[in-house]
Amino acid sequence: MSEHERDDPMTALGEESFSERTIVTSPHRLQQKKTWVIVAAVAVVATTLVSILLVANPFAEAPVAKTATATVEKGTVTTTVDAKGAIAAAATSNASFSTTGTVTGISVAIGQPVVAGQELATIDPADADRALAKAQGALSAAETALRNTRSSYSSARTDLANARDKRDSTPPDAPEYSTTVATVKELEAALPLKDTDIANASKARDDAERDVNAAQAERDKTVLKASIPGVVTAINGTVGSVTAGGGNSSGSAAAAEGSSSTGATGSNASAPSGLITISDTSSLFVSAAIPESSIAKVALAQAATVTMAGDSSVVVAGSVVSIAPTPQTNAAGVVTFVAMIQLTTPPDTVRLGETGFVSIVTASAVDVLTLPASAVTMTAPGEGTVQLAPKKAPTSTGKPVPVKVGLSGNGVVEITEGLKLADVVQLATQQAGENGLDDEGTSFDEGVPSGDNGF
Repeated sequence: MSEHERDDPMTALGEESFSERTIVTSPHRLQQKKTWVIVAAVAVVATTLVSILLVANPFAEAPVAKTATATVEKGTVTTTVDAKGAIAAAATSNASFSTTGTVTGISVAIGQPVVAGQELATIDPADADRALAKAQGALSAAETALRNTRSSYSSARTDLANARDKRDSTPPDAPEYSTTVATVKELEAALPLKDTDIANASKARDDAERDVNAAQAERDKTVLKASIPGVVTAINGTVGSVTAGGGNSSGSAAAAEGSSSTGATGSNASAPSGLITISDTSSLFVSAAIPESSIAKVALAQAATVTMAGDSSVVVAGSVVSIAPTPQTNAAGVVTFVAMIQLTTPPDTVRLGETGFVSIVTASAVDVLTLPASAVTMTAPGEGTVQLAPKKAPTSTGKPVPVKVGLSGNGVVEITEGLKLADVVQLATQQAGENGLDDEGTSFDEGVPSGDNGF
């Protein structure tokens, strides 16, 4: 480069810009870069500050706490003893043959209605038929012998009468008189023997008749018949199977202490198994196991409701019809007493063996002052306190007021003293909308079972 060129600023700048353009920046571009660096730094600082604030106070955005209230209202309070049990029939018969034999026929099907005396099944009657025929033959012979004996006796009486007439008509001095007298004496002596023959023949006939009846009874045992009306609920055999005998067993569901009734001894009880089981479904019961801690509160004729486990919308009214006088103890050592609750009008959807949740009403107060149980702090049996809300500012700090409490149940308590209708009391401080509370006050479900014993 010449000295002139070195002195030319444009020439010098051109070479420098060409060879070092990656590091040379104009004053305007330097100012832009500085601005973006400052903005980025500010953003980082702001983000950091927000994070610190959130960590230090994570609930800064939560709703403001407010005091919930409840109003004293008129209502009904009930106390209940709650339990569960299985649906049982009014009566159950476990029909079995009373003699051993091979099943030759089953005349019914599960679910079929039957009447008392209806044929259910048969076993092979061959042996019974032979025994009956033999007994009937012996009876026929005995009856023939009795008829012959009676005929002989009748002839003997006729002969005696004729002999007496001949004797009486024969002169004493006639040569044949002595003969007629002897004949009369002989016939008179034989007549008592004929009486004995008749008695013996009559006894033989009676014995043969009893044998026929016994043989007929054995023959009848080859036909199994229903002892009660109802519905066939089980068949525990097939044609060709051999029965072990044993006979029928039956019982009533209402007899809670009974040993042979299905459902009579609690929801876990089992009845003897027969060839065919018949259940009288004209009435249905719940066999409810009541804890020993609550049985003293249960009495006959108390009203109850039964909620079906399979469909909680099915709630059936009922009443207590029997209480077992003796307890039962399960494998865990829990002691319970069986109470039978008869269902008033069960729908067709209720089935035997289905679980029912029972609520027995042990006490009830109608048209009384009520509050949610959560509004009362109990201080002693039958006594408690509430926070009476200020009228002008219901959500500000309330005034403690002592109250007397009556019945309690279903999450509601009866207020017998200390408050009046429409008084507003405070509940524990909660977030708005929690636990069923809204801006207007407290809502609670009076239909939720909450008795002495949970389900």
